[in-house]
Amino acid sequence: MTAQLLQGQPGRIVKARLQCNDDLVLGIEDICAHYGMDHVFVKGGLGSLFRAQLLVNESADEPDSSIDITGYAVELLTLRGEVKHNGQQPTANLFGMVADNQGVVYSGRFVRAEAPVCITVELVLQEWLTHERKGLYR
Repeated sequence: MTAQLLQGQPGRIVKARLQCNDDLVLGIEDICAHYGMDHVFVKGGLGSLFRAQLLVNESADEPDSSIDITGYAVELLTLRGEVKHNGQQPTANLFGMVADNQGVVYSGRFVRAEAPVCITVELVLQEWLTHERKGLYR
C-alpha cells in the first residue's frame, strides 16, 4: 500500500453553471483556471448532456474500455472528482453516473471533450488549500 497524509483546509467554494455545448470536463478545468485554483474537489453536479463517453473497467490488469451514451438529453445523475494543476493547466479526473433516454444508468470516468452540455449543468466546486513547508505538507 502507498499512502500520503496531506493536511490542509477547505478554501473557496464556486457555484457554477455550464451552458449548452460547453464540455463538462473542459468547462470545470476552465473554471479552476479562471479562479486560479490548483486543487479542487468536485462536490456535485446535476444537469443534462447531449452525450457522454465514459471509461469503464479501469484497472491495472484490464485495458480501459469506453461506452458512448447518446440521446436527446442524457441526464447527469451524480458527479464527483478532483482537479489538480499539472504544472501548466488544471486537469480534471471526474466520475459519475448518467441515464439515457430509456432510463438505463451507466457509470464511469468522463472522457475529456466527450461530454457536451445539453441545457445546463449546475456545479459545486470546493478548493483545497495545502501548506507546504520544507517539502512536507503540514
